[in-house]
Amino acid sequence: MAGRMKEKYDKYWDNIDNVNFLLHVAVLLDPRKKMQYVEFTFAQIYAEDREKQILMKEKVKNTIEALYKDYVRLQENVISDTRIKKGTSSSSDTMPIIIDDEDDVDLELDFQRHLEAEETKENKSEIDIYLSDGVERGATDDFDVLLWWKANSTKFPILSSVAKNVLAMPITTVASESAFSTGGRVIDPFRSSLTPKTAEALICAQDWLRSKPTDIESPLGILEDTRQKLEEVELGNHYLISCSILIY
Repeated sequence: MAGRMKEKYDKYWDNIDNVNFLLHVAVLLDPRKKMQYVEFTFAQIYAEDREKQILMKEKVKNTIEALYKDYVRLQENVISDTRIKKGTSSSSDTMPIIIDDEDDVDLELDFQRHLEAEETKENKSEIDIYLSDGVERGATDDFDVLLWWKANSTKFPILSSVAKNVLAMPITTVASESAFSTGGRVIDPFRSSLTPKTAEALICAQDWLRSKPTDIESPLGILEDTRQKLEEVELGNHYLISCSILIY
């Protein structure tokens, strides 16, 4: 059994080609960890293979950079479509901003775009700026990563969009696999003619009954409370019968 478990582990984690690097990107996008934590864990996992540590780090960096480029391209397409609808040309980037009384111009937003343009000239992307800022220290247990990215979305407008989508992805398939396993137990060879609605009712009811009821006044809570009382009565009856046998 241990050998088969090791074989499955190596299939997805030892073979670099099969590793889902979005998991590492999600860690990198945590401002409390960033690349320092990724490098630290690689050093622990591949302590005897320095080349693999470097290769894994490069794979993670390449993944986040590829994502970032895709989002930059997406934003450029959105800006281009907006200009086409407004009837403006792309050459307006090089022209000074003219404030029109009829237009509501957001100077702060324009200033941030100006800073982004200056940083681009220096060949610094949002990724480089984010990683060079250092990690967030002294974060509490209730630290909200998505709230941090929301607060820093002005500084990292593109990278914050990447973080919002990557960190929202479920990192496990256990829930869906568990649902299929439960369905396989409900719809067996002897109950293969169940309608979809009946199968759904059986699977959902089984899941609800196994979960801990949060409201004692709810139907499930009443059912669970009744079941517990019946078990107590049954245990009490067994105790009385045992005592009667001993006395006899």
